[in-house]
Amino acid sequence: MLRVSPLRVQFLLPALFLLGAACERPTYTGLPGGVPFLEQDSAGVLVATTLGAKARFPIGWVVDTVPEYQLGAVEGEDPYLFSRISGTQQLSDGRVLVVDAVSCELRFFGPDADFLELAGGKGEGPGEFNAGIAGRCDLIPSPGIDSLRVFDGARLSLLDDRGRFSRRFPVSWPGQSVTHVAGVVGGRVLAQSRSVVMSQGEGLSSEPSTADFALLELATWSVVWEGFFPGQYRYTVWVNDSPVGRVVSSVPFDIVPDAVLGSDGFFLTLGEEHGPEILEYDIMGRLRRVIRLAEPVLVPSPRELDKYVAFHVDRWSIADTSRNTVFDNLRRRYGKMPLPKIMPVFARLLVDEAGWLWAELYRFDVGQPVRWLVFGSNGEGLGSVDMPPDLEVWQIGHDFVLGVWRDEHGVEYVRRHALTGRR
Repeated sequence: MLRVSPLRVQFLLPALFLLGAACERPTYTGLPGGVPFLEQDSAGVLVATTLGAKARFPIGWVVDTVPEYQLGAVEGEDPYLFSRISGTQQLSDGRVLVVDAVSCELRFFGPDADFLELAGGKGEGPGEFNAGIAGRCDLIPSPGIDSLRVFDGARLSLLDDRGRFSRRFPVSWPGQSVTHVAGVVGGRVLAQSRSVVMSQGEGLSSEPSTADFALLELATWSVVWEGFFPGQYRYTVWVNDSPVGRVVSSVPFDIVPDAVLGSDGFFLTLGEEHGPEILEYDIMGRLRRVIRLAEPVLVPSPRELDKYVAFHVDRWSIADTSRNTVFDNLRRRYGKMPLPKIMPVFARLLVDEAGWLWAELYRFDVGQPVRWLVFGSNGEGLGSVDMPPDLEVWQIGHDFVLGVWRDEHGVEYVRRHALTGRR
């Protein structure tokens, strides 16, 4: 069993600053795949570095801002009314699956958005889900595969492409409580456990919350690899008129590490204070490659903090007469918090149906497109693609993007947008 701590990654960060300072006139080595800079570190791990400007330059693929397909409604027939969507997937025959987290129903829709059939639901029977205390029925991403995997907080169920039950496994990680399953492939499960640490008095918590990951054998739940990493910091502010006496907030510009499972390995981005870097592991949990952007890191400033506060205020339904007061109070609270040393770069990872890695860039601009970077199989940054604003992307196909969008009232819809230009 392999165990990884944050120390393995932290020594890589100084090199990032050197690369950022020296990237104005890069030297191209002519390596296969066009990787601008490729070397082995002292542990023999490949480091694939792409110039930030190249990785961020538009790749030429276009995601239409107007959806070509939509599911959901404010009122009407029950199958189209979603309480909270916990997963969506387009199957190879064009059908679209939507999982409702409250009812634990698997709802299938046709290519013309007509409702076809329903499976799942709450219960203990085959194909049913026991949401229990966790209150969840999560669809697990499975790029390019029609078989379905659903995690209900305690068990992992395997189903066919019509929601018919196949097998069920209790989810077990010795010494940890599994809070999320990131993927299932080749008899392996990528699981995650998160803890929340809060300060008992006003100020920053003494330790950050943790984001722990494990690669587990599906049949035996034996641990193949596990890694323990710092997560978000929480800051406690005592408020006199608060019913609970205090308000706990995440520190601005601090994000939780994210992981995604591919066909023959998994990817991990650590978020806070590690710059533009993604770790790539093989299916045995061995660090295979460090994927890195060579660019100067940015330091949070009062101007960015103002934009950050405005981003959160503008996402809430607040009357114009109260907006300035809410902004000032939130800005005052955030002004007490110690900010991270550098701005985060990667917020979220996905693997598309071709096996390519996509990394969502961290942002705090309301109404602006969400930019994703695309990486090839050799770790090279190929360019960027802009996604529609406020679309939570769940699946990226050859010619479409599928995700969840919320209107101004918080009502959720499934939307598919056409992706053009990809060869």
